[in-house]
Amino acid sequence: MARQATAAGAASKRSKAGATAASDPVKRDQILAAATRVFLASGYGGTSMDAIAEAAGVSKQTVYSHFGGKDALFGAIVRKKCGQLLEPLRMPPQTPRSPGGDPQTVLSGVAQRFLELILAAENMAHYRAVVAESRRFPELAEAFYRSGPEIVVDNLARYLKTMDREGVLAVAEPKPAARLFFAMLRGDLYIRRLLGLGPAPAQADMRRAVRQVVRVFLAAHAAGKSQRG
Repeated sequence: MARQATAAGAASKRSKAGATAASDPVKRDQILAAATRVFLASGYGGTSMDAIAEAAGVSKQTVYSHFGGKDALFGAIVRKKCGQLLEPLRMPPQTPRSPGGDPQTVLSGVAQRFLELILAAENMAHYRAVVAESRRFPELAEAFYRSGPEIVVDNLARYLKTMDREGVLAVAEPKPAARLFFAMLRGDLYIRRLLGLGPAPAQADMRRAVRQVVRVFLAAHAAGKSQRG
């Protein structure tokens, strides 16, 4: 009985220690930062929890207590990165007095920030990592899409719906229109960057692409213009 009580007490202590470790936000961020470096350097398949623990300067058990497994850890990295990417792309707040804003100004701002984000070296590396592992781990690709591209499209679609309701633009189908807007931005600059053809695009090149996309988009959705398929 005494031995059973001792074993139960030890298990309880381990459980409490694990719960305490998992509630440490500083340690969690430390593990995420280290895991990001290791995943980008070695890929998902070539990364071990031992390597992550060593890079983070913690025990492997501490990594498991925070994330449970490698797939959950990679998913956490994807969600955190998407959250950081989305923050600058939030649409302006809408109120009864200020339902949106000048479409050219708003769309140009969103487009410029979007291009800067997706063309940045670190963000491009994250995207390549997700694509590389998407066939073997489709749940990671799904998590990336839901946490990033889908939210960006939904944000813009809400703005376009408001502009259509106010009669500023004619957008019969806001969500497909939002998808098309971002698809146009992922043009030649993005493809060349994705393939590693040449250096990062200059700001002047990005501004030129933004002007072209916004001009075409606004012309297609000018108020009073028919949008029958």
